Amino acid sequence: MKVSYILVWSDTNTMNRNDSKYYSVNERDNKALLKHTLDLIDQILELNPHEILVMDNEGNFPKHHDDKVRVIPSYQSVGYLDGERPKWLDKINIEDYKEDINFNAAKSTAMAYNHGIIEATGDYYVLQHNDTKYLFENYSSNKVIKDAIELLESKNYEYITIDKKPVKHKEYEKYEYFADCYWFLCRKDFYSKHNIWVDWIRGDNNHLATITCKDKGLKYLHLPGHFETYETDRFEFNNKYFFEVGCGNLHTLNDRPFLIHRKGGTGLNRIHKENR
Repeated sequence: MKVSYILVWSDTNTMNRNDSKYYSVNERDNKALLKHTLDLIDQILELNPHEILVMDNEGNFPKHHDDKVRVIPSYQSVGYLDGERPKWLDKINIEDYKEDINFNAAKSTAMAYNHGIIEATGDYYVLQHNDTKYLFENYSSNKVIKDAIELLESKNYEYITIDKKPVKHKEYEKYEYFADCYWFLCRKDFYSKHNIWVDWIRGDNNHLATITCKDKGLKYLHLPGHFETYETDRFEFNNKYFFEVGCGNLHTLNDRPFLIHRKGGTGLNRIHKENR
């Protein structure tokens, strides 16, 4: 069971370059972001990964001491923002490719994840944000991914994830919600089999995953937790499992807490609180 974990590294330089209106360069935040990312990598190493791909969107992620951690230059660091089409796009079939004049941080991250899918070599992929944390005290490291993959295979799900993004436009109301990449498990051929790649319109990751599965009548699963549609109240849900809401949004697998999502996209909201 070879599992590839795909992370995206960006710092406030990256965010400022893409969305200067919302992000400013802050070296203190950069150090905190790096610490959170390295802490997550240490946790994933406990899961006995086939590999961990760090898609480096800034070109400054440090070399890791463990050979399982592969740091791969991605997107900005290969010059796309200077008008050059990323080389990895030539490896896939994108029917709706277009130049994007409204490029932003979310689209930068989404592109890097798709690049990581091209580079990964495992049998299963976990796409994961660096503001997540495994709860090994509740779900042992040698069981959590094994159980998730067994669930994926036994129920023939196309993907399992923890998050829901609410539909913001009437034209997409029939889909109810979209998946995202806070924690997203799929087989290695999921994207290529269904030709699911870059979502130029919405920008965020895996909207197309949900759209494709819904249109084709394919099965997928969102694990219990607090969703952005407020389908589950996070205060009530976290308290049920004896977790403080301030820790983040709790998610369970087989009714056991396995992951905390420390909300805030890149985790900057939390980092700002920690740095006060």
